[in-house]
Amino acid sequence: MSANYDNWERLVAAVLKKQQLWELFHEHSRSPSILSQASDLSSSVSSSFHLDDLSFDLARLGSSSRYHRANPKLVFVSDFFPAIDVEDVHLDAVELLGKGTFGTSYAAQMDNRAKVVVKRLKPVSISEIEFNRQMEIVGGVKHENVAALRAYYSSGDERLMLHDYYSRGSVYSFLHGRIGERRSVVDWEDRLRIAIGAASGIAEIHKHNGGKLVHGNIKTTNVFCNANGYGCVSDLGLTNLIETTFMPIAHCYAPEVKNTTQNVSQASDVYSFGILLLELLTRKPSFYVDGGPFAVNLVKLVTSITNRVRATNVFDADLLQQPAVKDQMVKMFKIGMKCVEKSVKKRPKMTEVVKMLEDISVLPPRVPLVKKLLFLNDDNPLFDLEDVLRASAEVLGKGTIGTSYKAMLEDGNTIVVKRVKDVNVMFEDFQKHMEIIGRMKHKNVDAVRAFYYSTDEKLLVYDYYNQGSISTLLHDRIGTGWTPLDWATRLKIAVGVARGITYIHKQDGQKLVHGNIKSSNIFFNRQKYAVVSDVGLAKLTSPIRRSAMRTPGYFAPEVRDTRRVSQASDIYSFGVLLLELLSGKPSQTTTDDGEVISLVKWVESVDRSEWAAEVMDLELIRNEFEEETLLQLLQIALDCVSVVPERRPKMSEVVRMLDYISGAEPFNDSGLEDDTFEQELSMESRLEDLLEDLLPRCPPNY
Repeated sequence: MSANYDNWERLVAAVLKKQQLWELFHEHSRSPSILSQASDLSSSVSSSFHLDDLSFDLARLGSSSRYHRANPKLVFVSDFFPAIDVEDVHLDAVELLGKGTFGTSYAAQMDNRAKVVVKRLKPVSISEIEFNRQMEIVGGVKHENVAALRAYYSSGDERLMLHDYYSRGSVYSFLHGRIGERRSVVDWEDRLRIAIGAASGIAEIHKHNGGKLVHGNIKTTNVFCNANGYGCVSDLGLTNLIETTFMPIAHCYAPEVKNTTQNVSQASDVYSFGILLLELLTRKPSFYVDGGPFAVNLVKLVTSITNRVRATNVFDADLLQQPAVKDQMVKMFKIGMKCVEKSVKKRPKMTEVVKMLEDISVLPPRVPLVKKLLFLNDDNPLFDLEDVLRASAEVLGKGTIGTSYKAMLEDGNTIVVKRVKDVNVMFEDFQKHMEIIGRMKHKNVDAVRAFYYSTDEKLLVYDYYNQGSISTLLHDRIGTGWTPLDWATRLKIAVGVARGITYIHKQDGQKLVHGNIKSSNIFFNRQKYAVVSDVGLAKLTSPIRRSAMRTPGYFAPEVRDTRRVSQASDIYSFGVLLLELLSGKPSQTTTDDGEVISLVKWVESVDRSEWAAEVMDLELIRNEFEEETLLQLLQIALDCVSVVPERRPKMSEVVRMLDYISGAEPFNDSGLEDDTFEQELSMESRLEDLLEDLLPRCPPNY
């Protein structure tokens, strides 16, 4: 791997016992990078699946690197955007995915909801040196349609491989349903995406190892759907490691393979892919899975078609009800039949198959994912992706949407890089949303400077504010240097945040939602303005349930998952922020008995006559106690956190009330700096005076 990415490698150590789950640890390098930060967490975990057949002890695994392997270790494959997020190092669930030709697969879920697939291989007779060499080859295949190898372990008879987890499941489950579940509707475009993606992945595989790399086990259980619905090929390279016998009732292998891995080739991969195409067309399985439908020899089935009635019984009835896709179906069928030719020489190359499939596709062309930062409103950027990758970094915080890092560039500049997780929109939609956010120009709103989008990673680049977040300034009281926020500063924060949110709500046809307002997403800039960050990210990601939210106390009662955020829920979150500013308490607390109490519920439980004494922060009461103003702000906060969304005031109304309380200048809706705004007001007043002088001298109907 390129030395440029060495500082992005992370060390993973693991402990895996019968009643114990893995803990992944990070070894800090001399120049720690954005994606290689880990905190030393210690929390208890529980398993939803007892690992009865994983009783081997990996406690001896230690920190490792690709270049130091004196002891058996879990080796993290170098990848400058690893999908495994080791910030949340503890796993809280493991489930058996299935037992296959080459081993057993498990889904392991970390406490940040991220999942990885752990594959435990059957006994391997090759040397550890050869195994490591094969892992280097497999790890070198980096393509959006190939499931990336993230780490591997080799010691004695034990061989483990860690891969990305695809939440949409395999193409087999997509077509035939998971065991005990009904089959879902799979439209023609879905099948085209699967075919084009899988073909592209196999074609990429065939380019590696001097153009000789073979997959050897192409079947629908080894092809997964990524977030955009395209097929991704998994289980790469195992046929070169393990000599085994294929299932006798599997009809997904070329005739020359003869049930063993000895004769697999790129041509046999093409044959297996042809079977996959026929499976997409017929929706009949080519091999048997315990509890699933019986396997069918698809080549014999389709070649037995002699009339229209027979064809109706062979092809998927759902597709036959769509006359508009008939021509595309016929073309895919012909491609599939070319792939399953008995003669190896007559089968096309996978690059040719990709071209043929893209020619029949009715899908919009896929935008090539260029590995570079895309800047918004910056024609002459001072840094690029390579600069970010080389930057040393530290974790700023971990939230509901992702993890933020402070990145110190080699030229001395500092930026914030946010790693967004579980994004469920395609590149075009992501880019459009970034452009909306990037166009925002307001002193109380933090706009995105640049973004990076790939299948595995989505990164956002922001300016860095060295004053810290409001959460830190309010609650981080450790040490002697902490100074409490005075009343004037808290009121200025409230006004600034309210103005920022009002501006946000007017964007995108007055439909834009922040979706994650909290004190850790609000910062001070150099001019001491409160700046609202993380705008509009909640609806870009997969739905996050309330139980999985890191700070549920900020979310309105109607927000059961992040799909339901709205401008009304933003107002609720702002109300919680006001209560936080007034009380100095976090959005929720946990009692000694383990009961979680939200700040809203606690304030509402306090008798109104005791608000001043009980609710208000002691730091305010000691120094600048303005009871009437404090109570007015408290009443605005309680209006904002009304259970009924329709009863919450609009943010523009909140701004007017805060302006009245604070005595601030009228809301500058343009977002310009105050002196510019005042100049415009002065010019407007001078024009009005001039008109008053001129109009009396004009004719009546002038």
